[in-house]
Amino acid sequence: MEITLATVLYLSAMPLWLAIWHSATGFGLMVHNPLLIIPFALSPVYLAGNALLLGVFTETSEALREEARIAIIADRAMITVQATTSILIVATIVYGLSIRRLPVHFIRFMVYAFIAILGVMAPILWIPAEEAALFFLLRHFQSVALNFGLFLCVGGIIMLLCDLLQHGDARISLTPVDPMMRTHEESGTRDD
Repeated sequence: MEITLATVLYLSAMPLWLAIWHSATGFGLMVHNPLLIIPFALSPVYLAGNALLLGVFTETSEALREEARIAIIADRAMITVQATTSILIVATIVYGLSIRRLPVHFIRFMVYAFIAILGVMAPILWIPAEEAALFFLLRHFQSVALNFGLFLCVGGIIMLLCDLLQHGDARISLTPVDPMMRTHEESGTRDD
C-alpha cells in the first residue's frame, strides 16, 4: 500500500513541477536562456527514476531503518540551504557593488527553493516509532520537496551567472565559440 502511495506521490509531483516552474516564470526564461532546460528536465527525470525504483524494489524497511534514511535527506537539505544562503549573500554583495540592481529572476528562484526546502521538507512531523510505513511515506514526500528545491536552486544559479555575464564587465560567453576565433579576438590580430 505505501509503495503505491509513494509512486502516486512521485507521479503527481511531475505536473506539480510544471506548475511551479511556470509560476517561477521558468518557461518564459528558458526561451532566452536555454541552460534552464537542464534543471527543468532533470527534476522530472529524478522523480520518474524514484517512481521506477519503487516499482523494482517493492519492500519497505523496519521503522528504525526508515528513520535513519530520513537523516540522509535532512543532511542533503542542510547542505543545500547553506550553499543557497551563501550564494544569495555573495550575489547580493556582487550586485550591490557592481551592477547596482536586484537580480529579480535569481531571487524568485531562490524564494521558491527556500519554500520547497524549508517550508515543505524541513517541518517536523512526529510519527510513532513503530510506524515504518509512515516513515517510508515521509521520506518520499521529503525527497520530492528536496528535489524541487535543488533544481530551483540550480535554475536560480544559472540565472544569476547569466545575468552577471550579461551586465558585468566579463568577456565570457556561454555559447560555443571557435577556439581559433577566440585566440584572434583576444590578441587583436587576424590571419589574412
